[in-house]
Amino acid sequence: MSCCNDLTQSLRKRGCEEAQVLDVLEHVRETAETTRLEPDQEFGSPDDCASHYTGPRRRSPGPTTLNVFGALGLICVAVYAVRSDLFGFTTPVIKQFAGMIAMLVLLILGAFAAAFVDTRLPRQFGLNSGDSRPGSGDSRQ
Repeated sequence: MSCCNDLTQSLRKRGCEEAQVLDVLEHVRETAETTRLEPDQEFGSPDDCASHYTGPRRRSPGPTTLNVFGALGLICVAVYAVRSDLFGFTTPVIKQFAGMIAMLVLLILGAFAAAFVDTRLPRQFGLNSGDSRPGSGDSRQ
């Protein structure tokens, strides 16, 4: 269901809260099940569908996640600048660039984490129509 992931990302970029994202995804799933059409055929592209919704947030959580990893990378560079002897466990060639390598690695990890945070589906949204959801009256354990 990459369509749902793309729709989730588009909704979050438009500032929608998790409850609103969940409501839209449930509506899309129920409509697709009723009409037996793919969500793309029924609602258009995820960006088109998300354009009908807005939310109070100004940013999606993905860029914030990337900023945190970037700040950690800058801290690594600062630690390297002040205490380069802490990186003495590496080879001499790598030791010269250890701060920058640490920053690049953290930025790459941050980009993957940011992409995951923006495209993940809400926890309450089950991919199978038989999944139990809060308030559905189904109490399977």
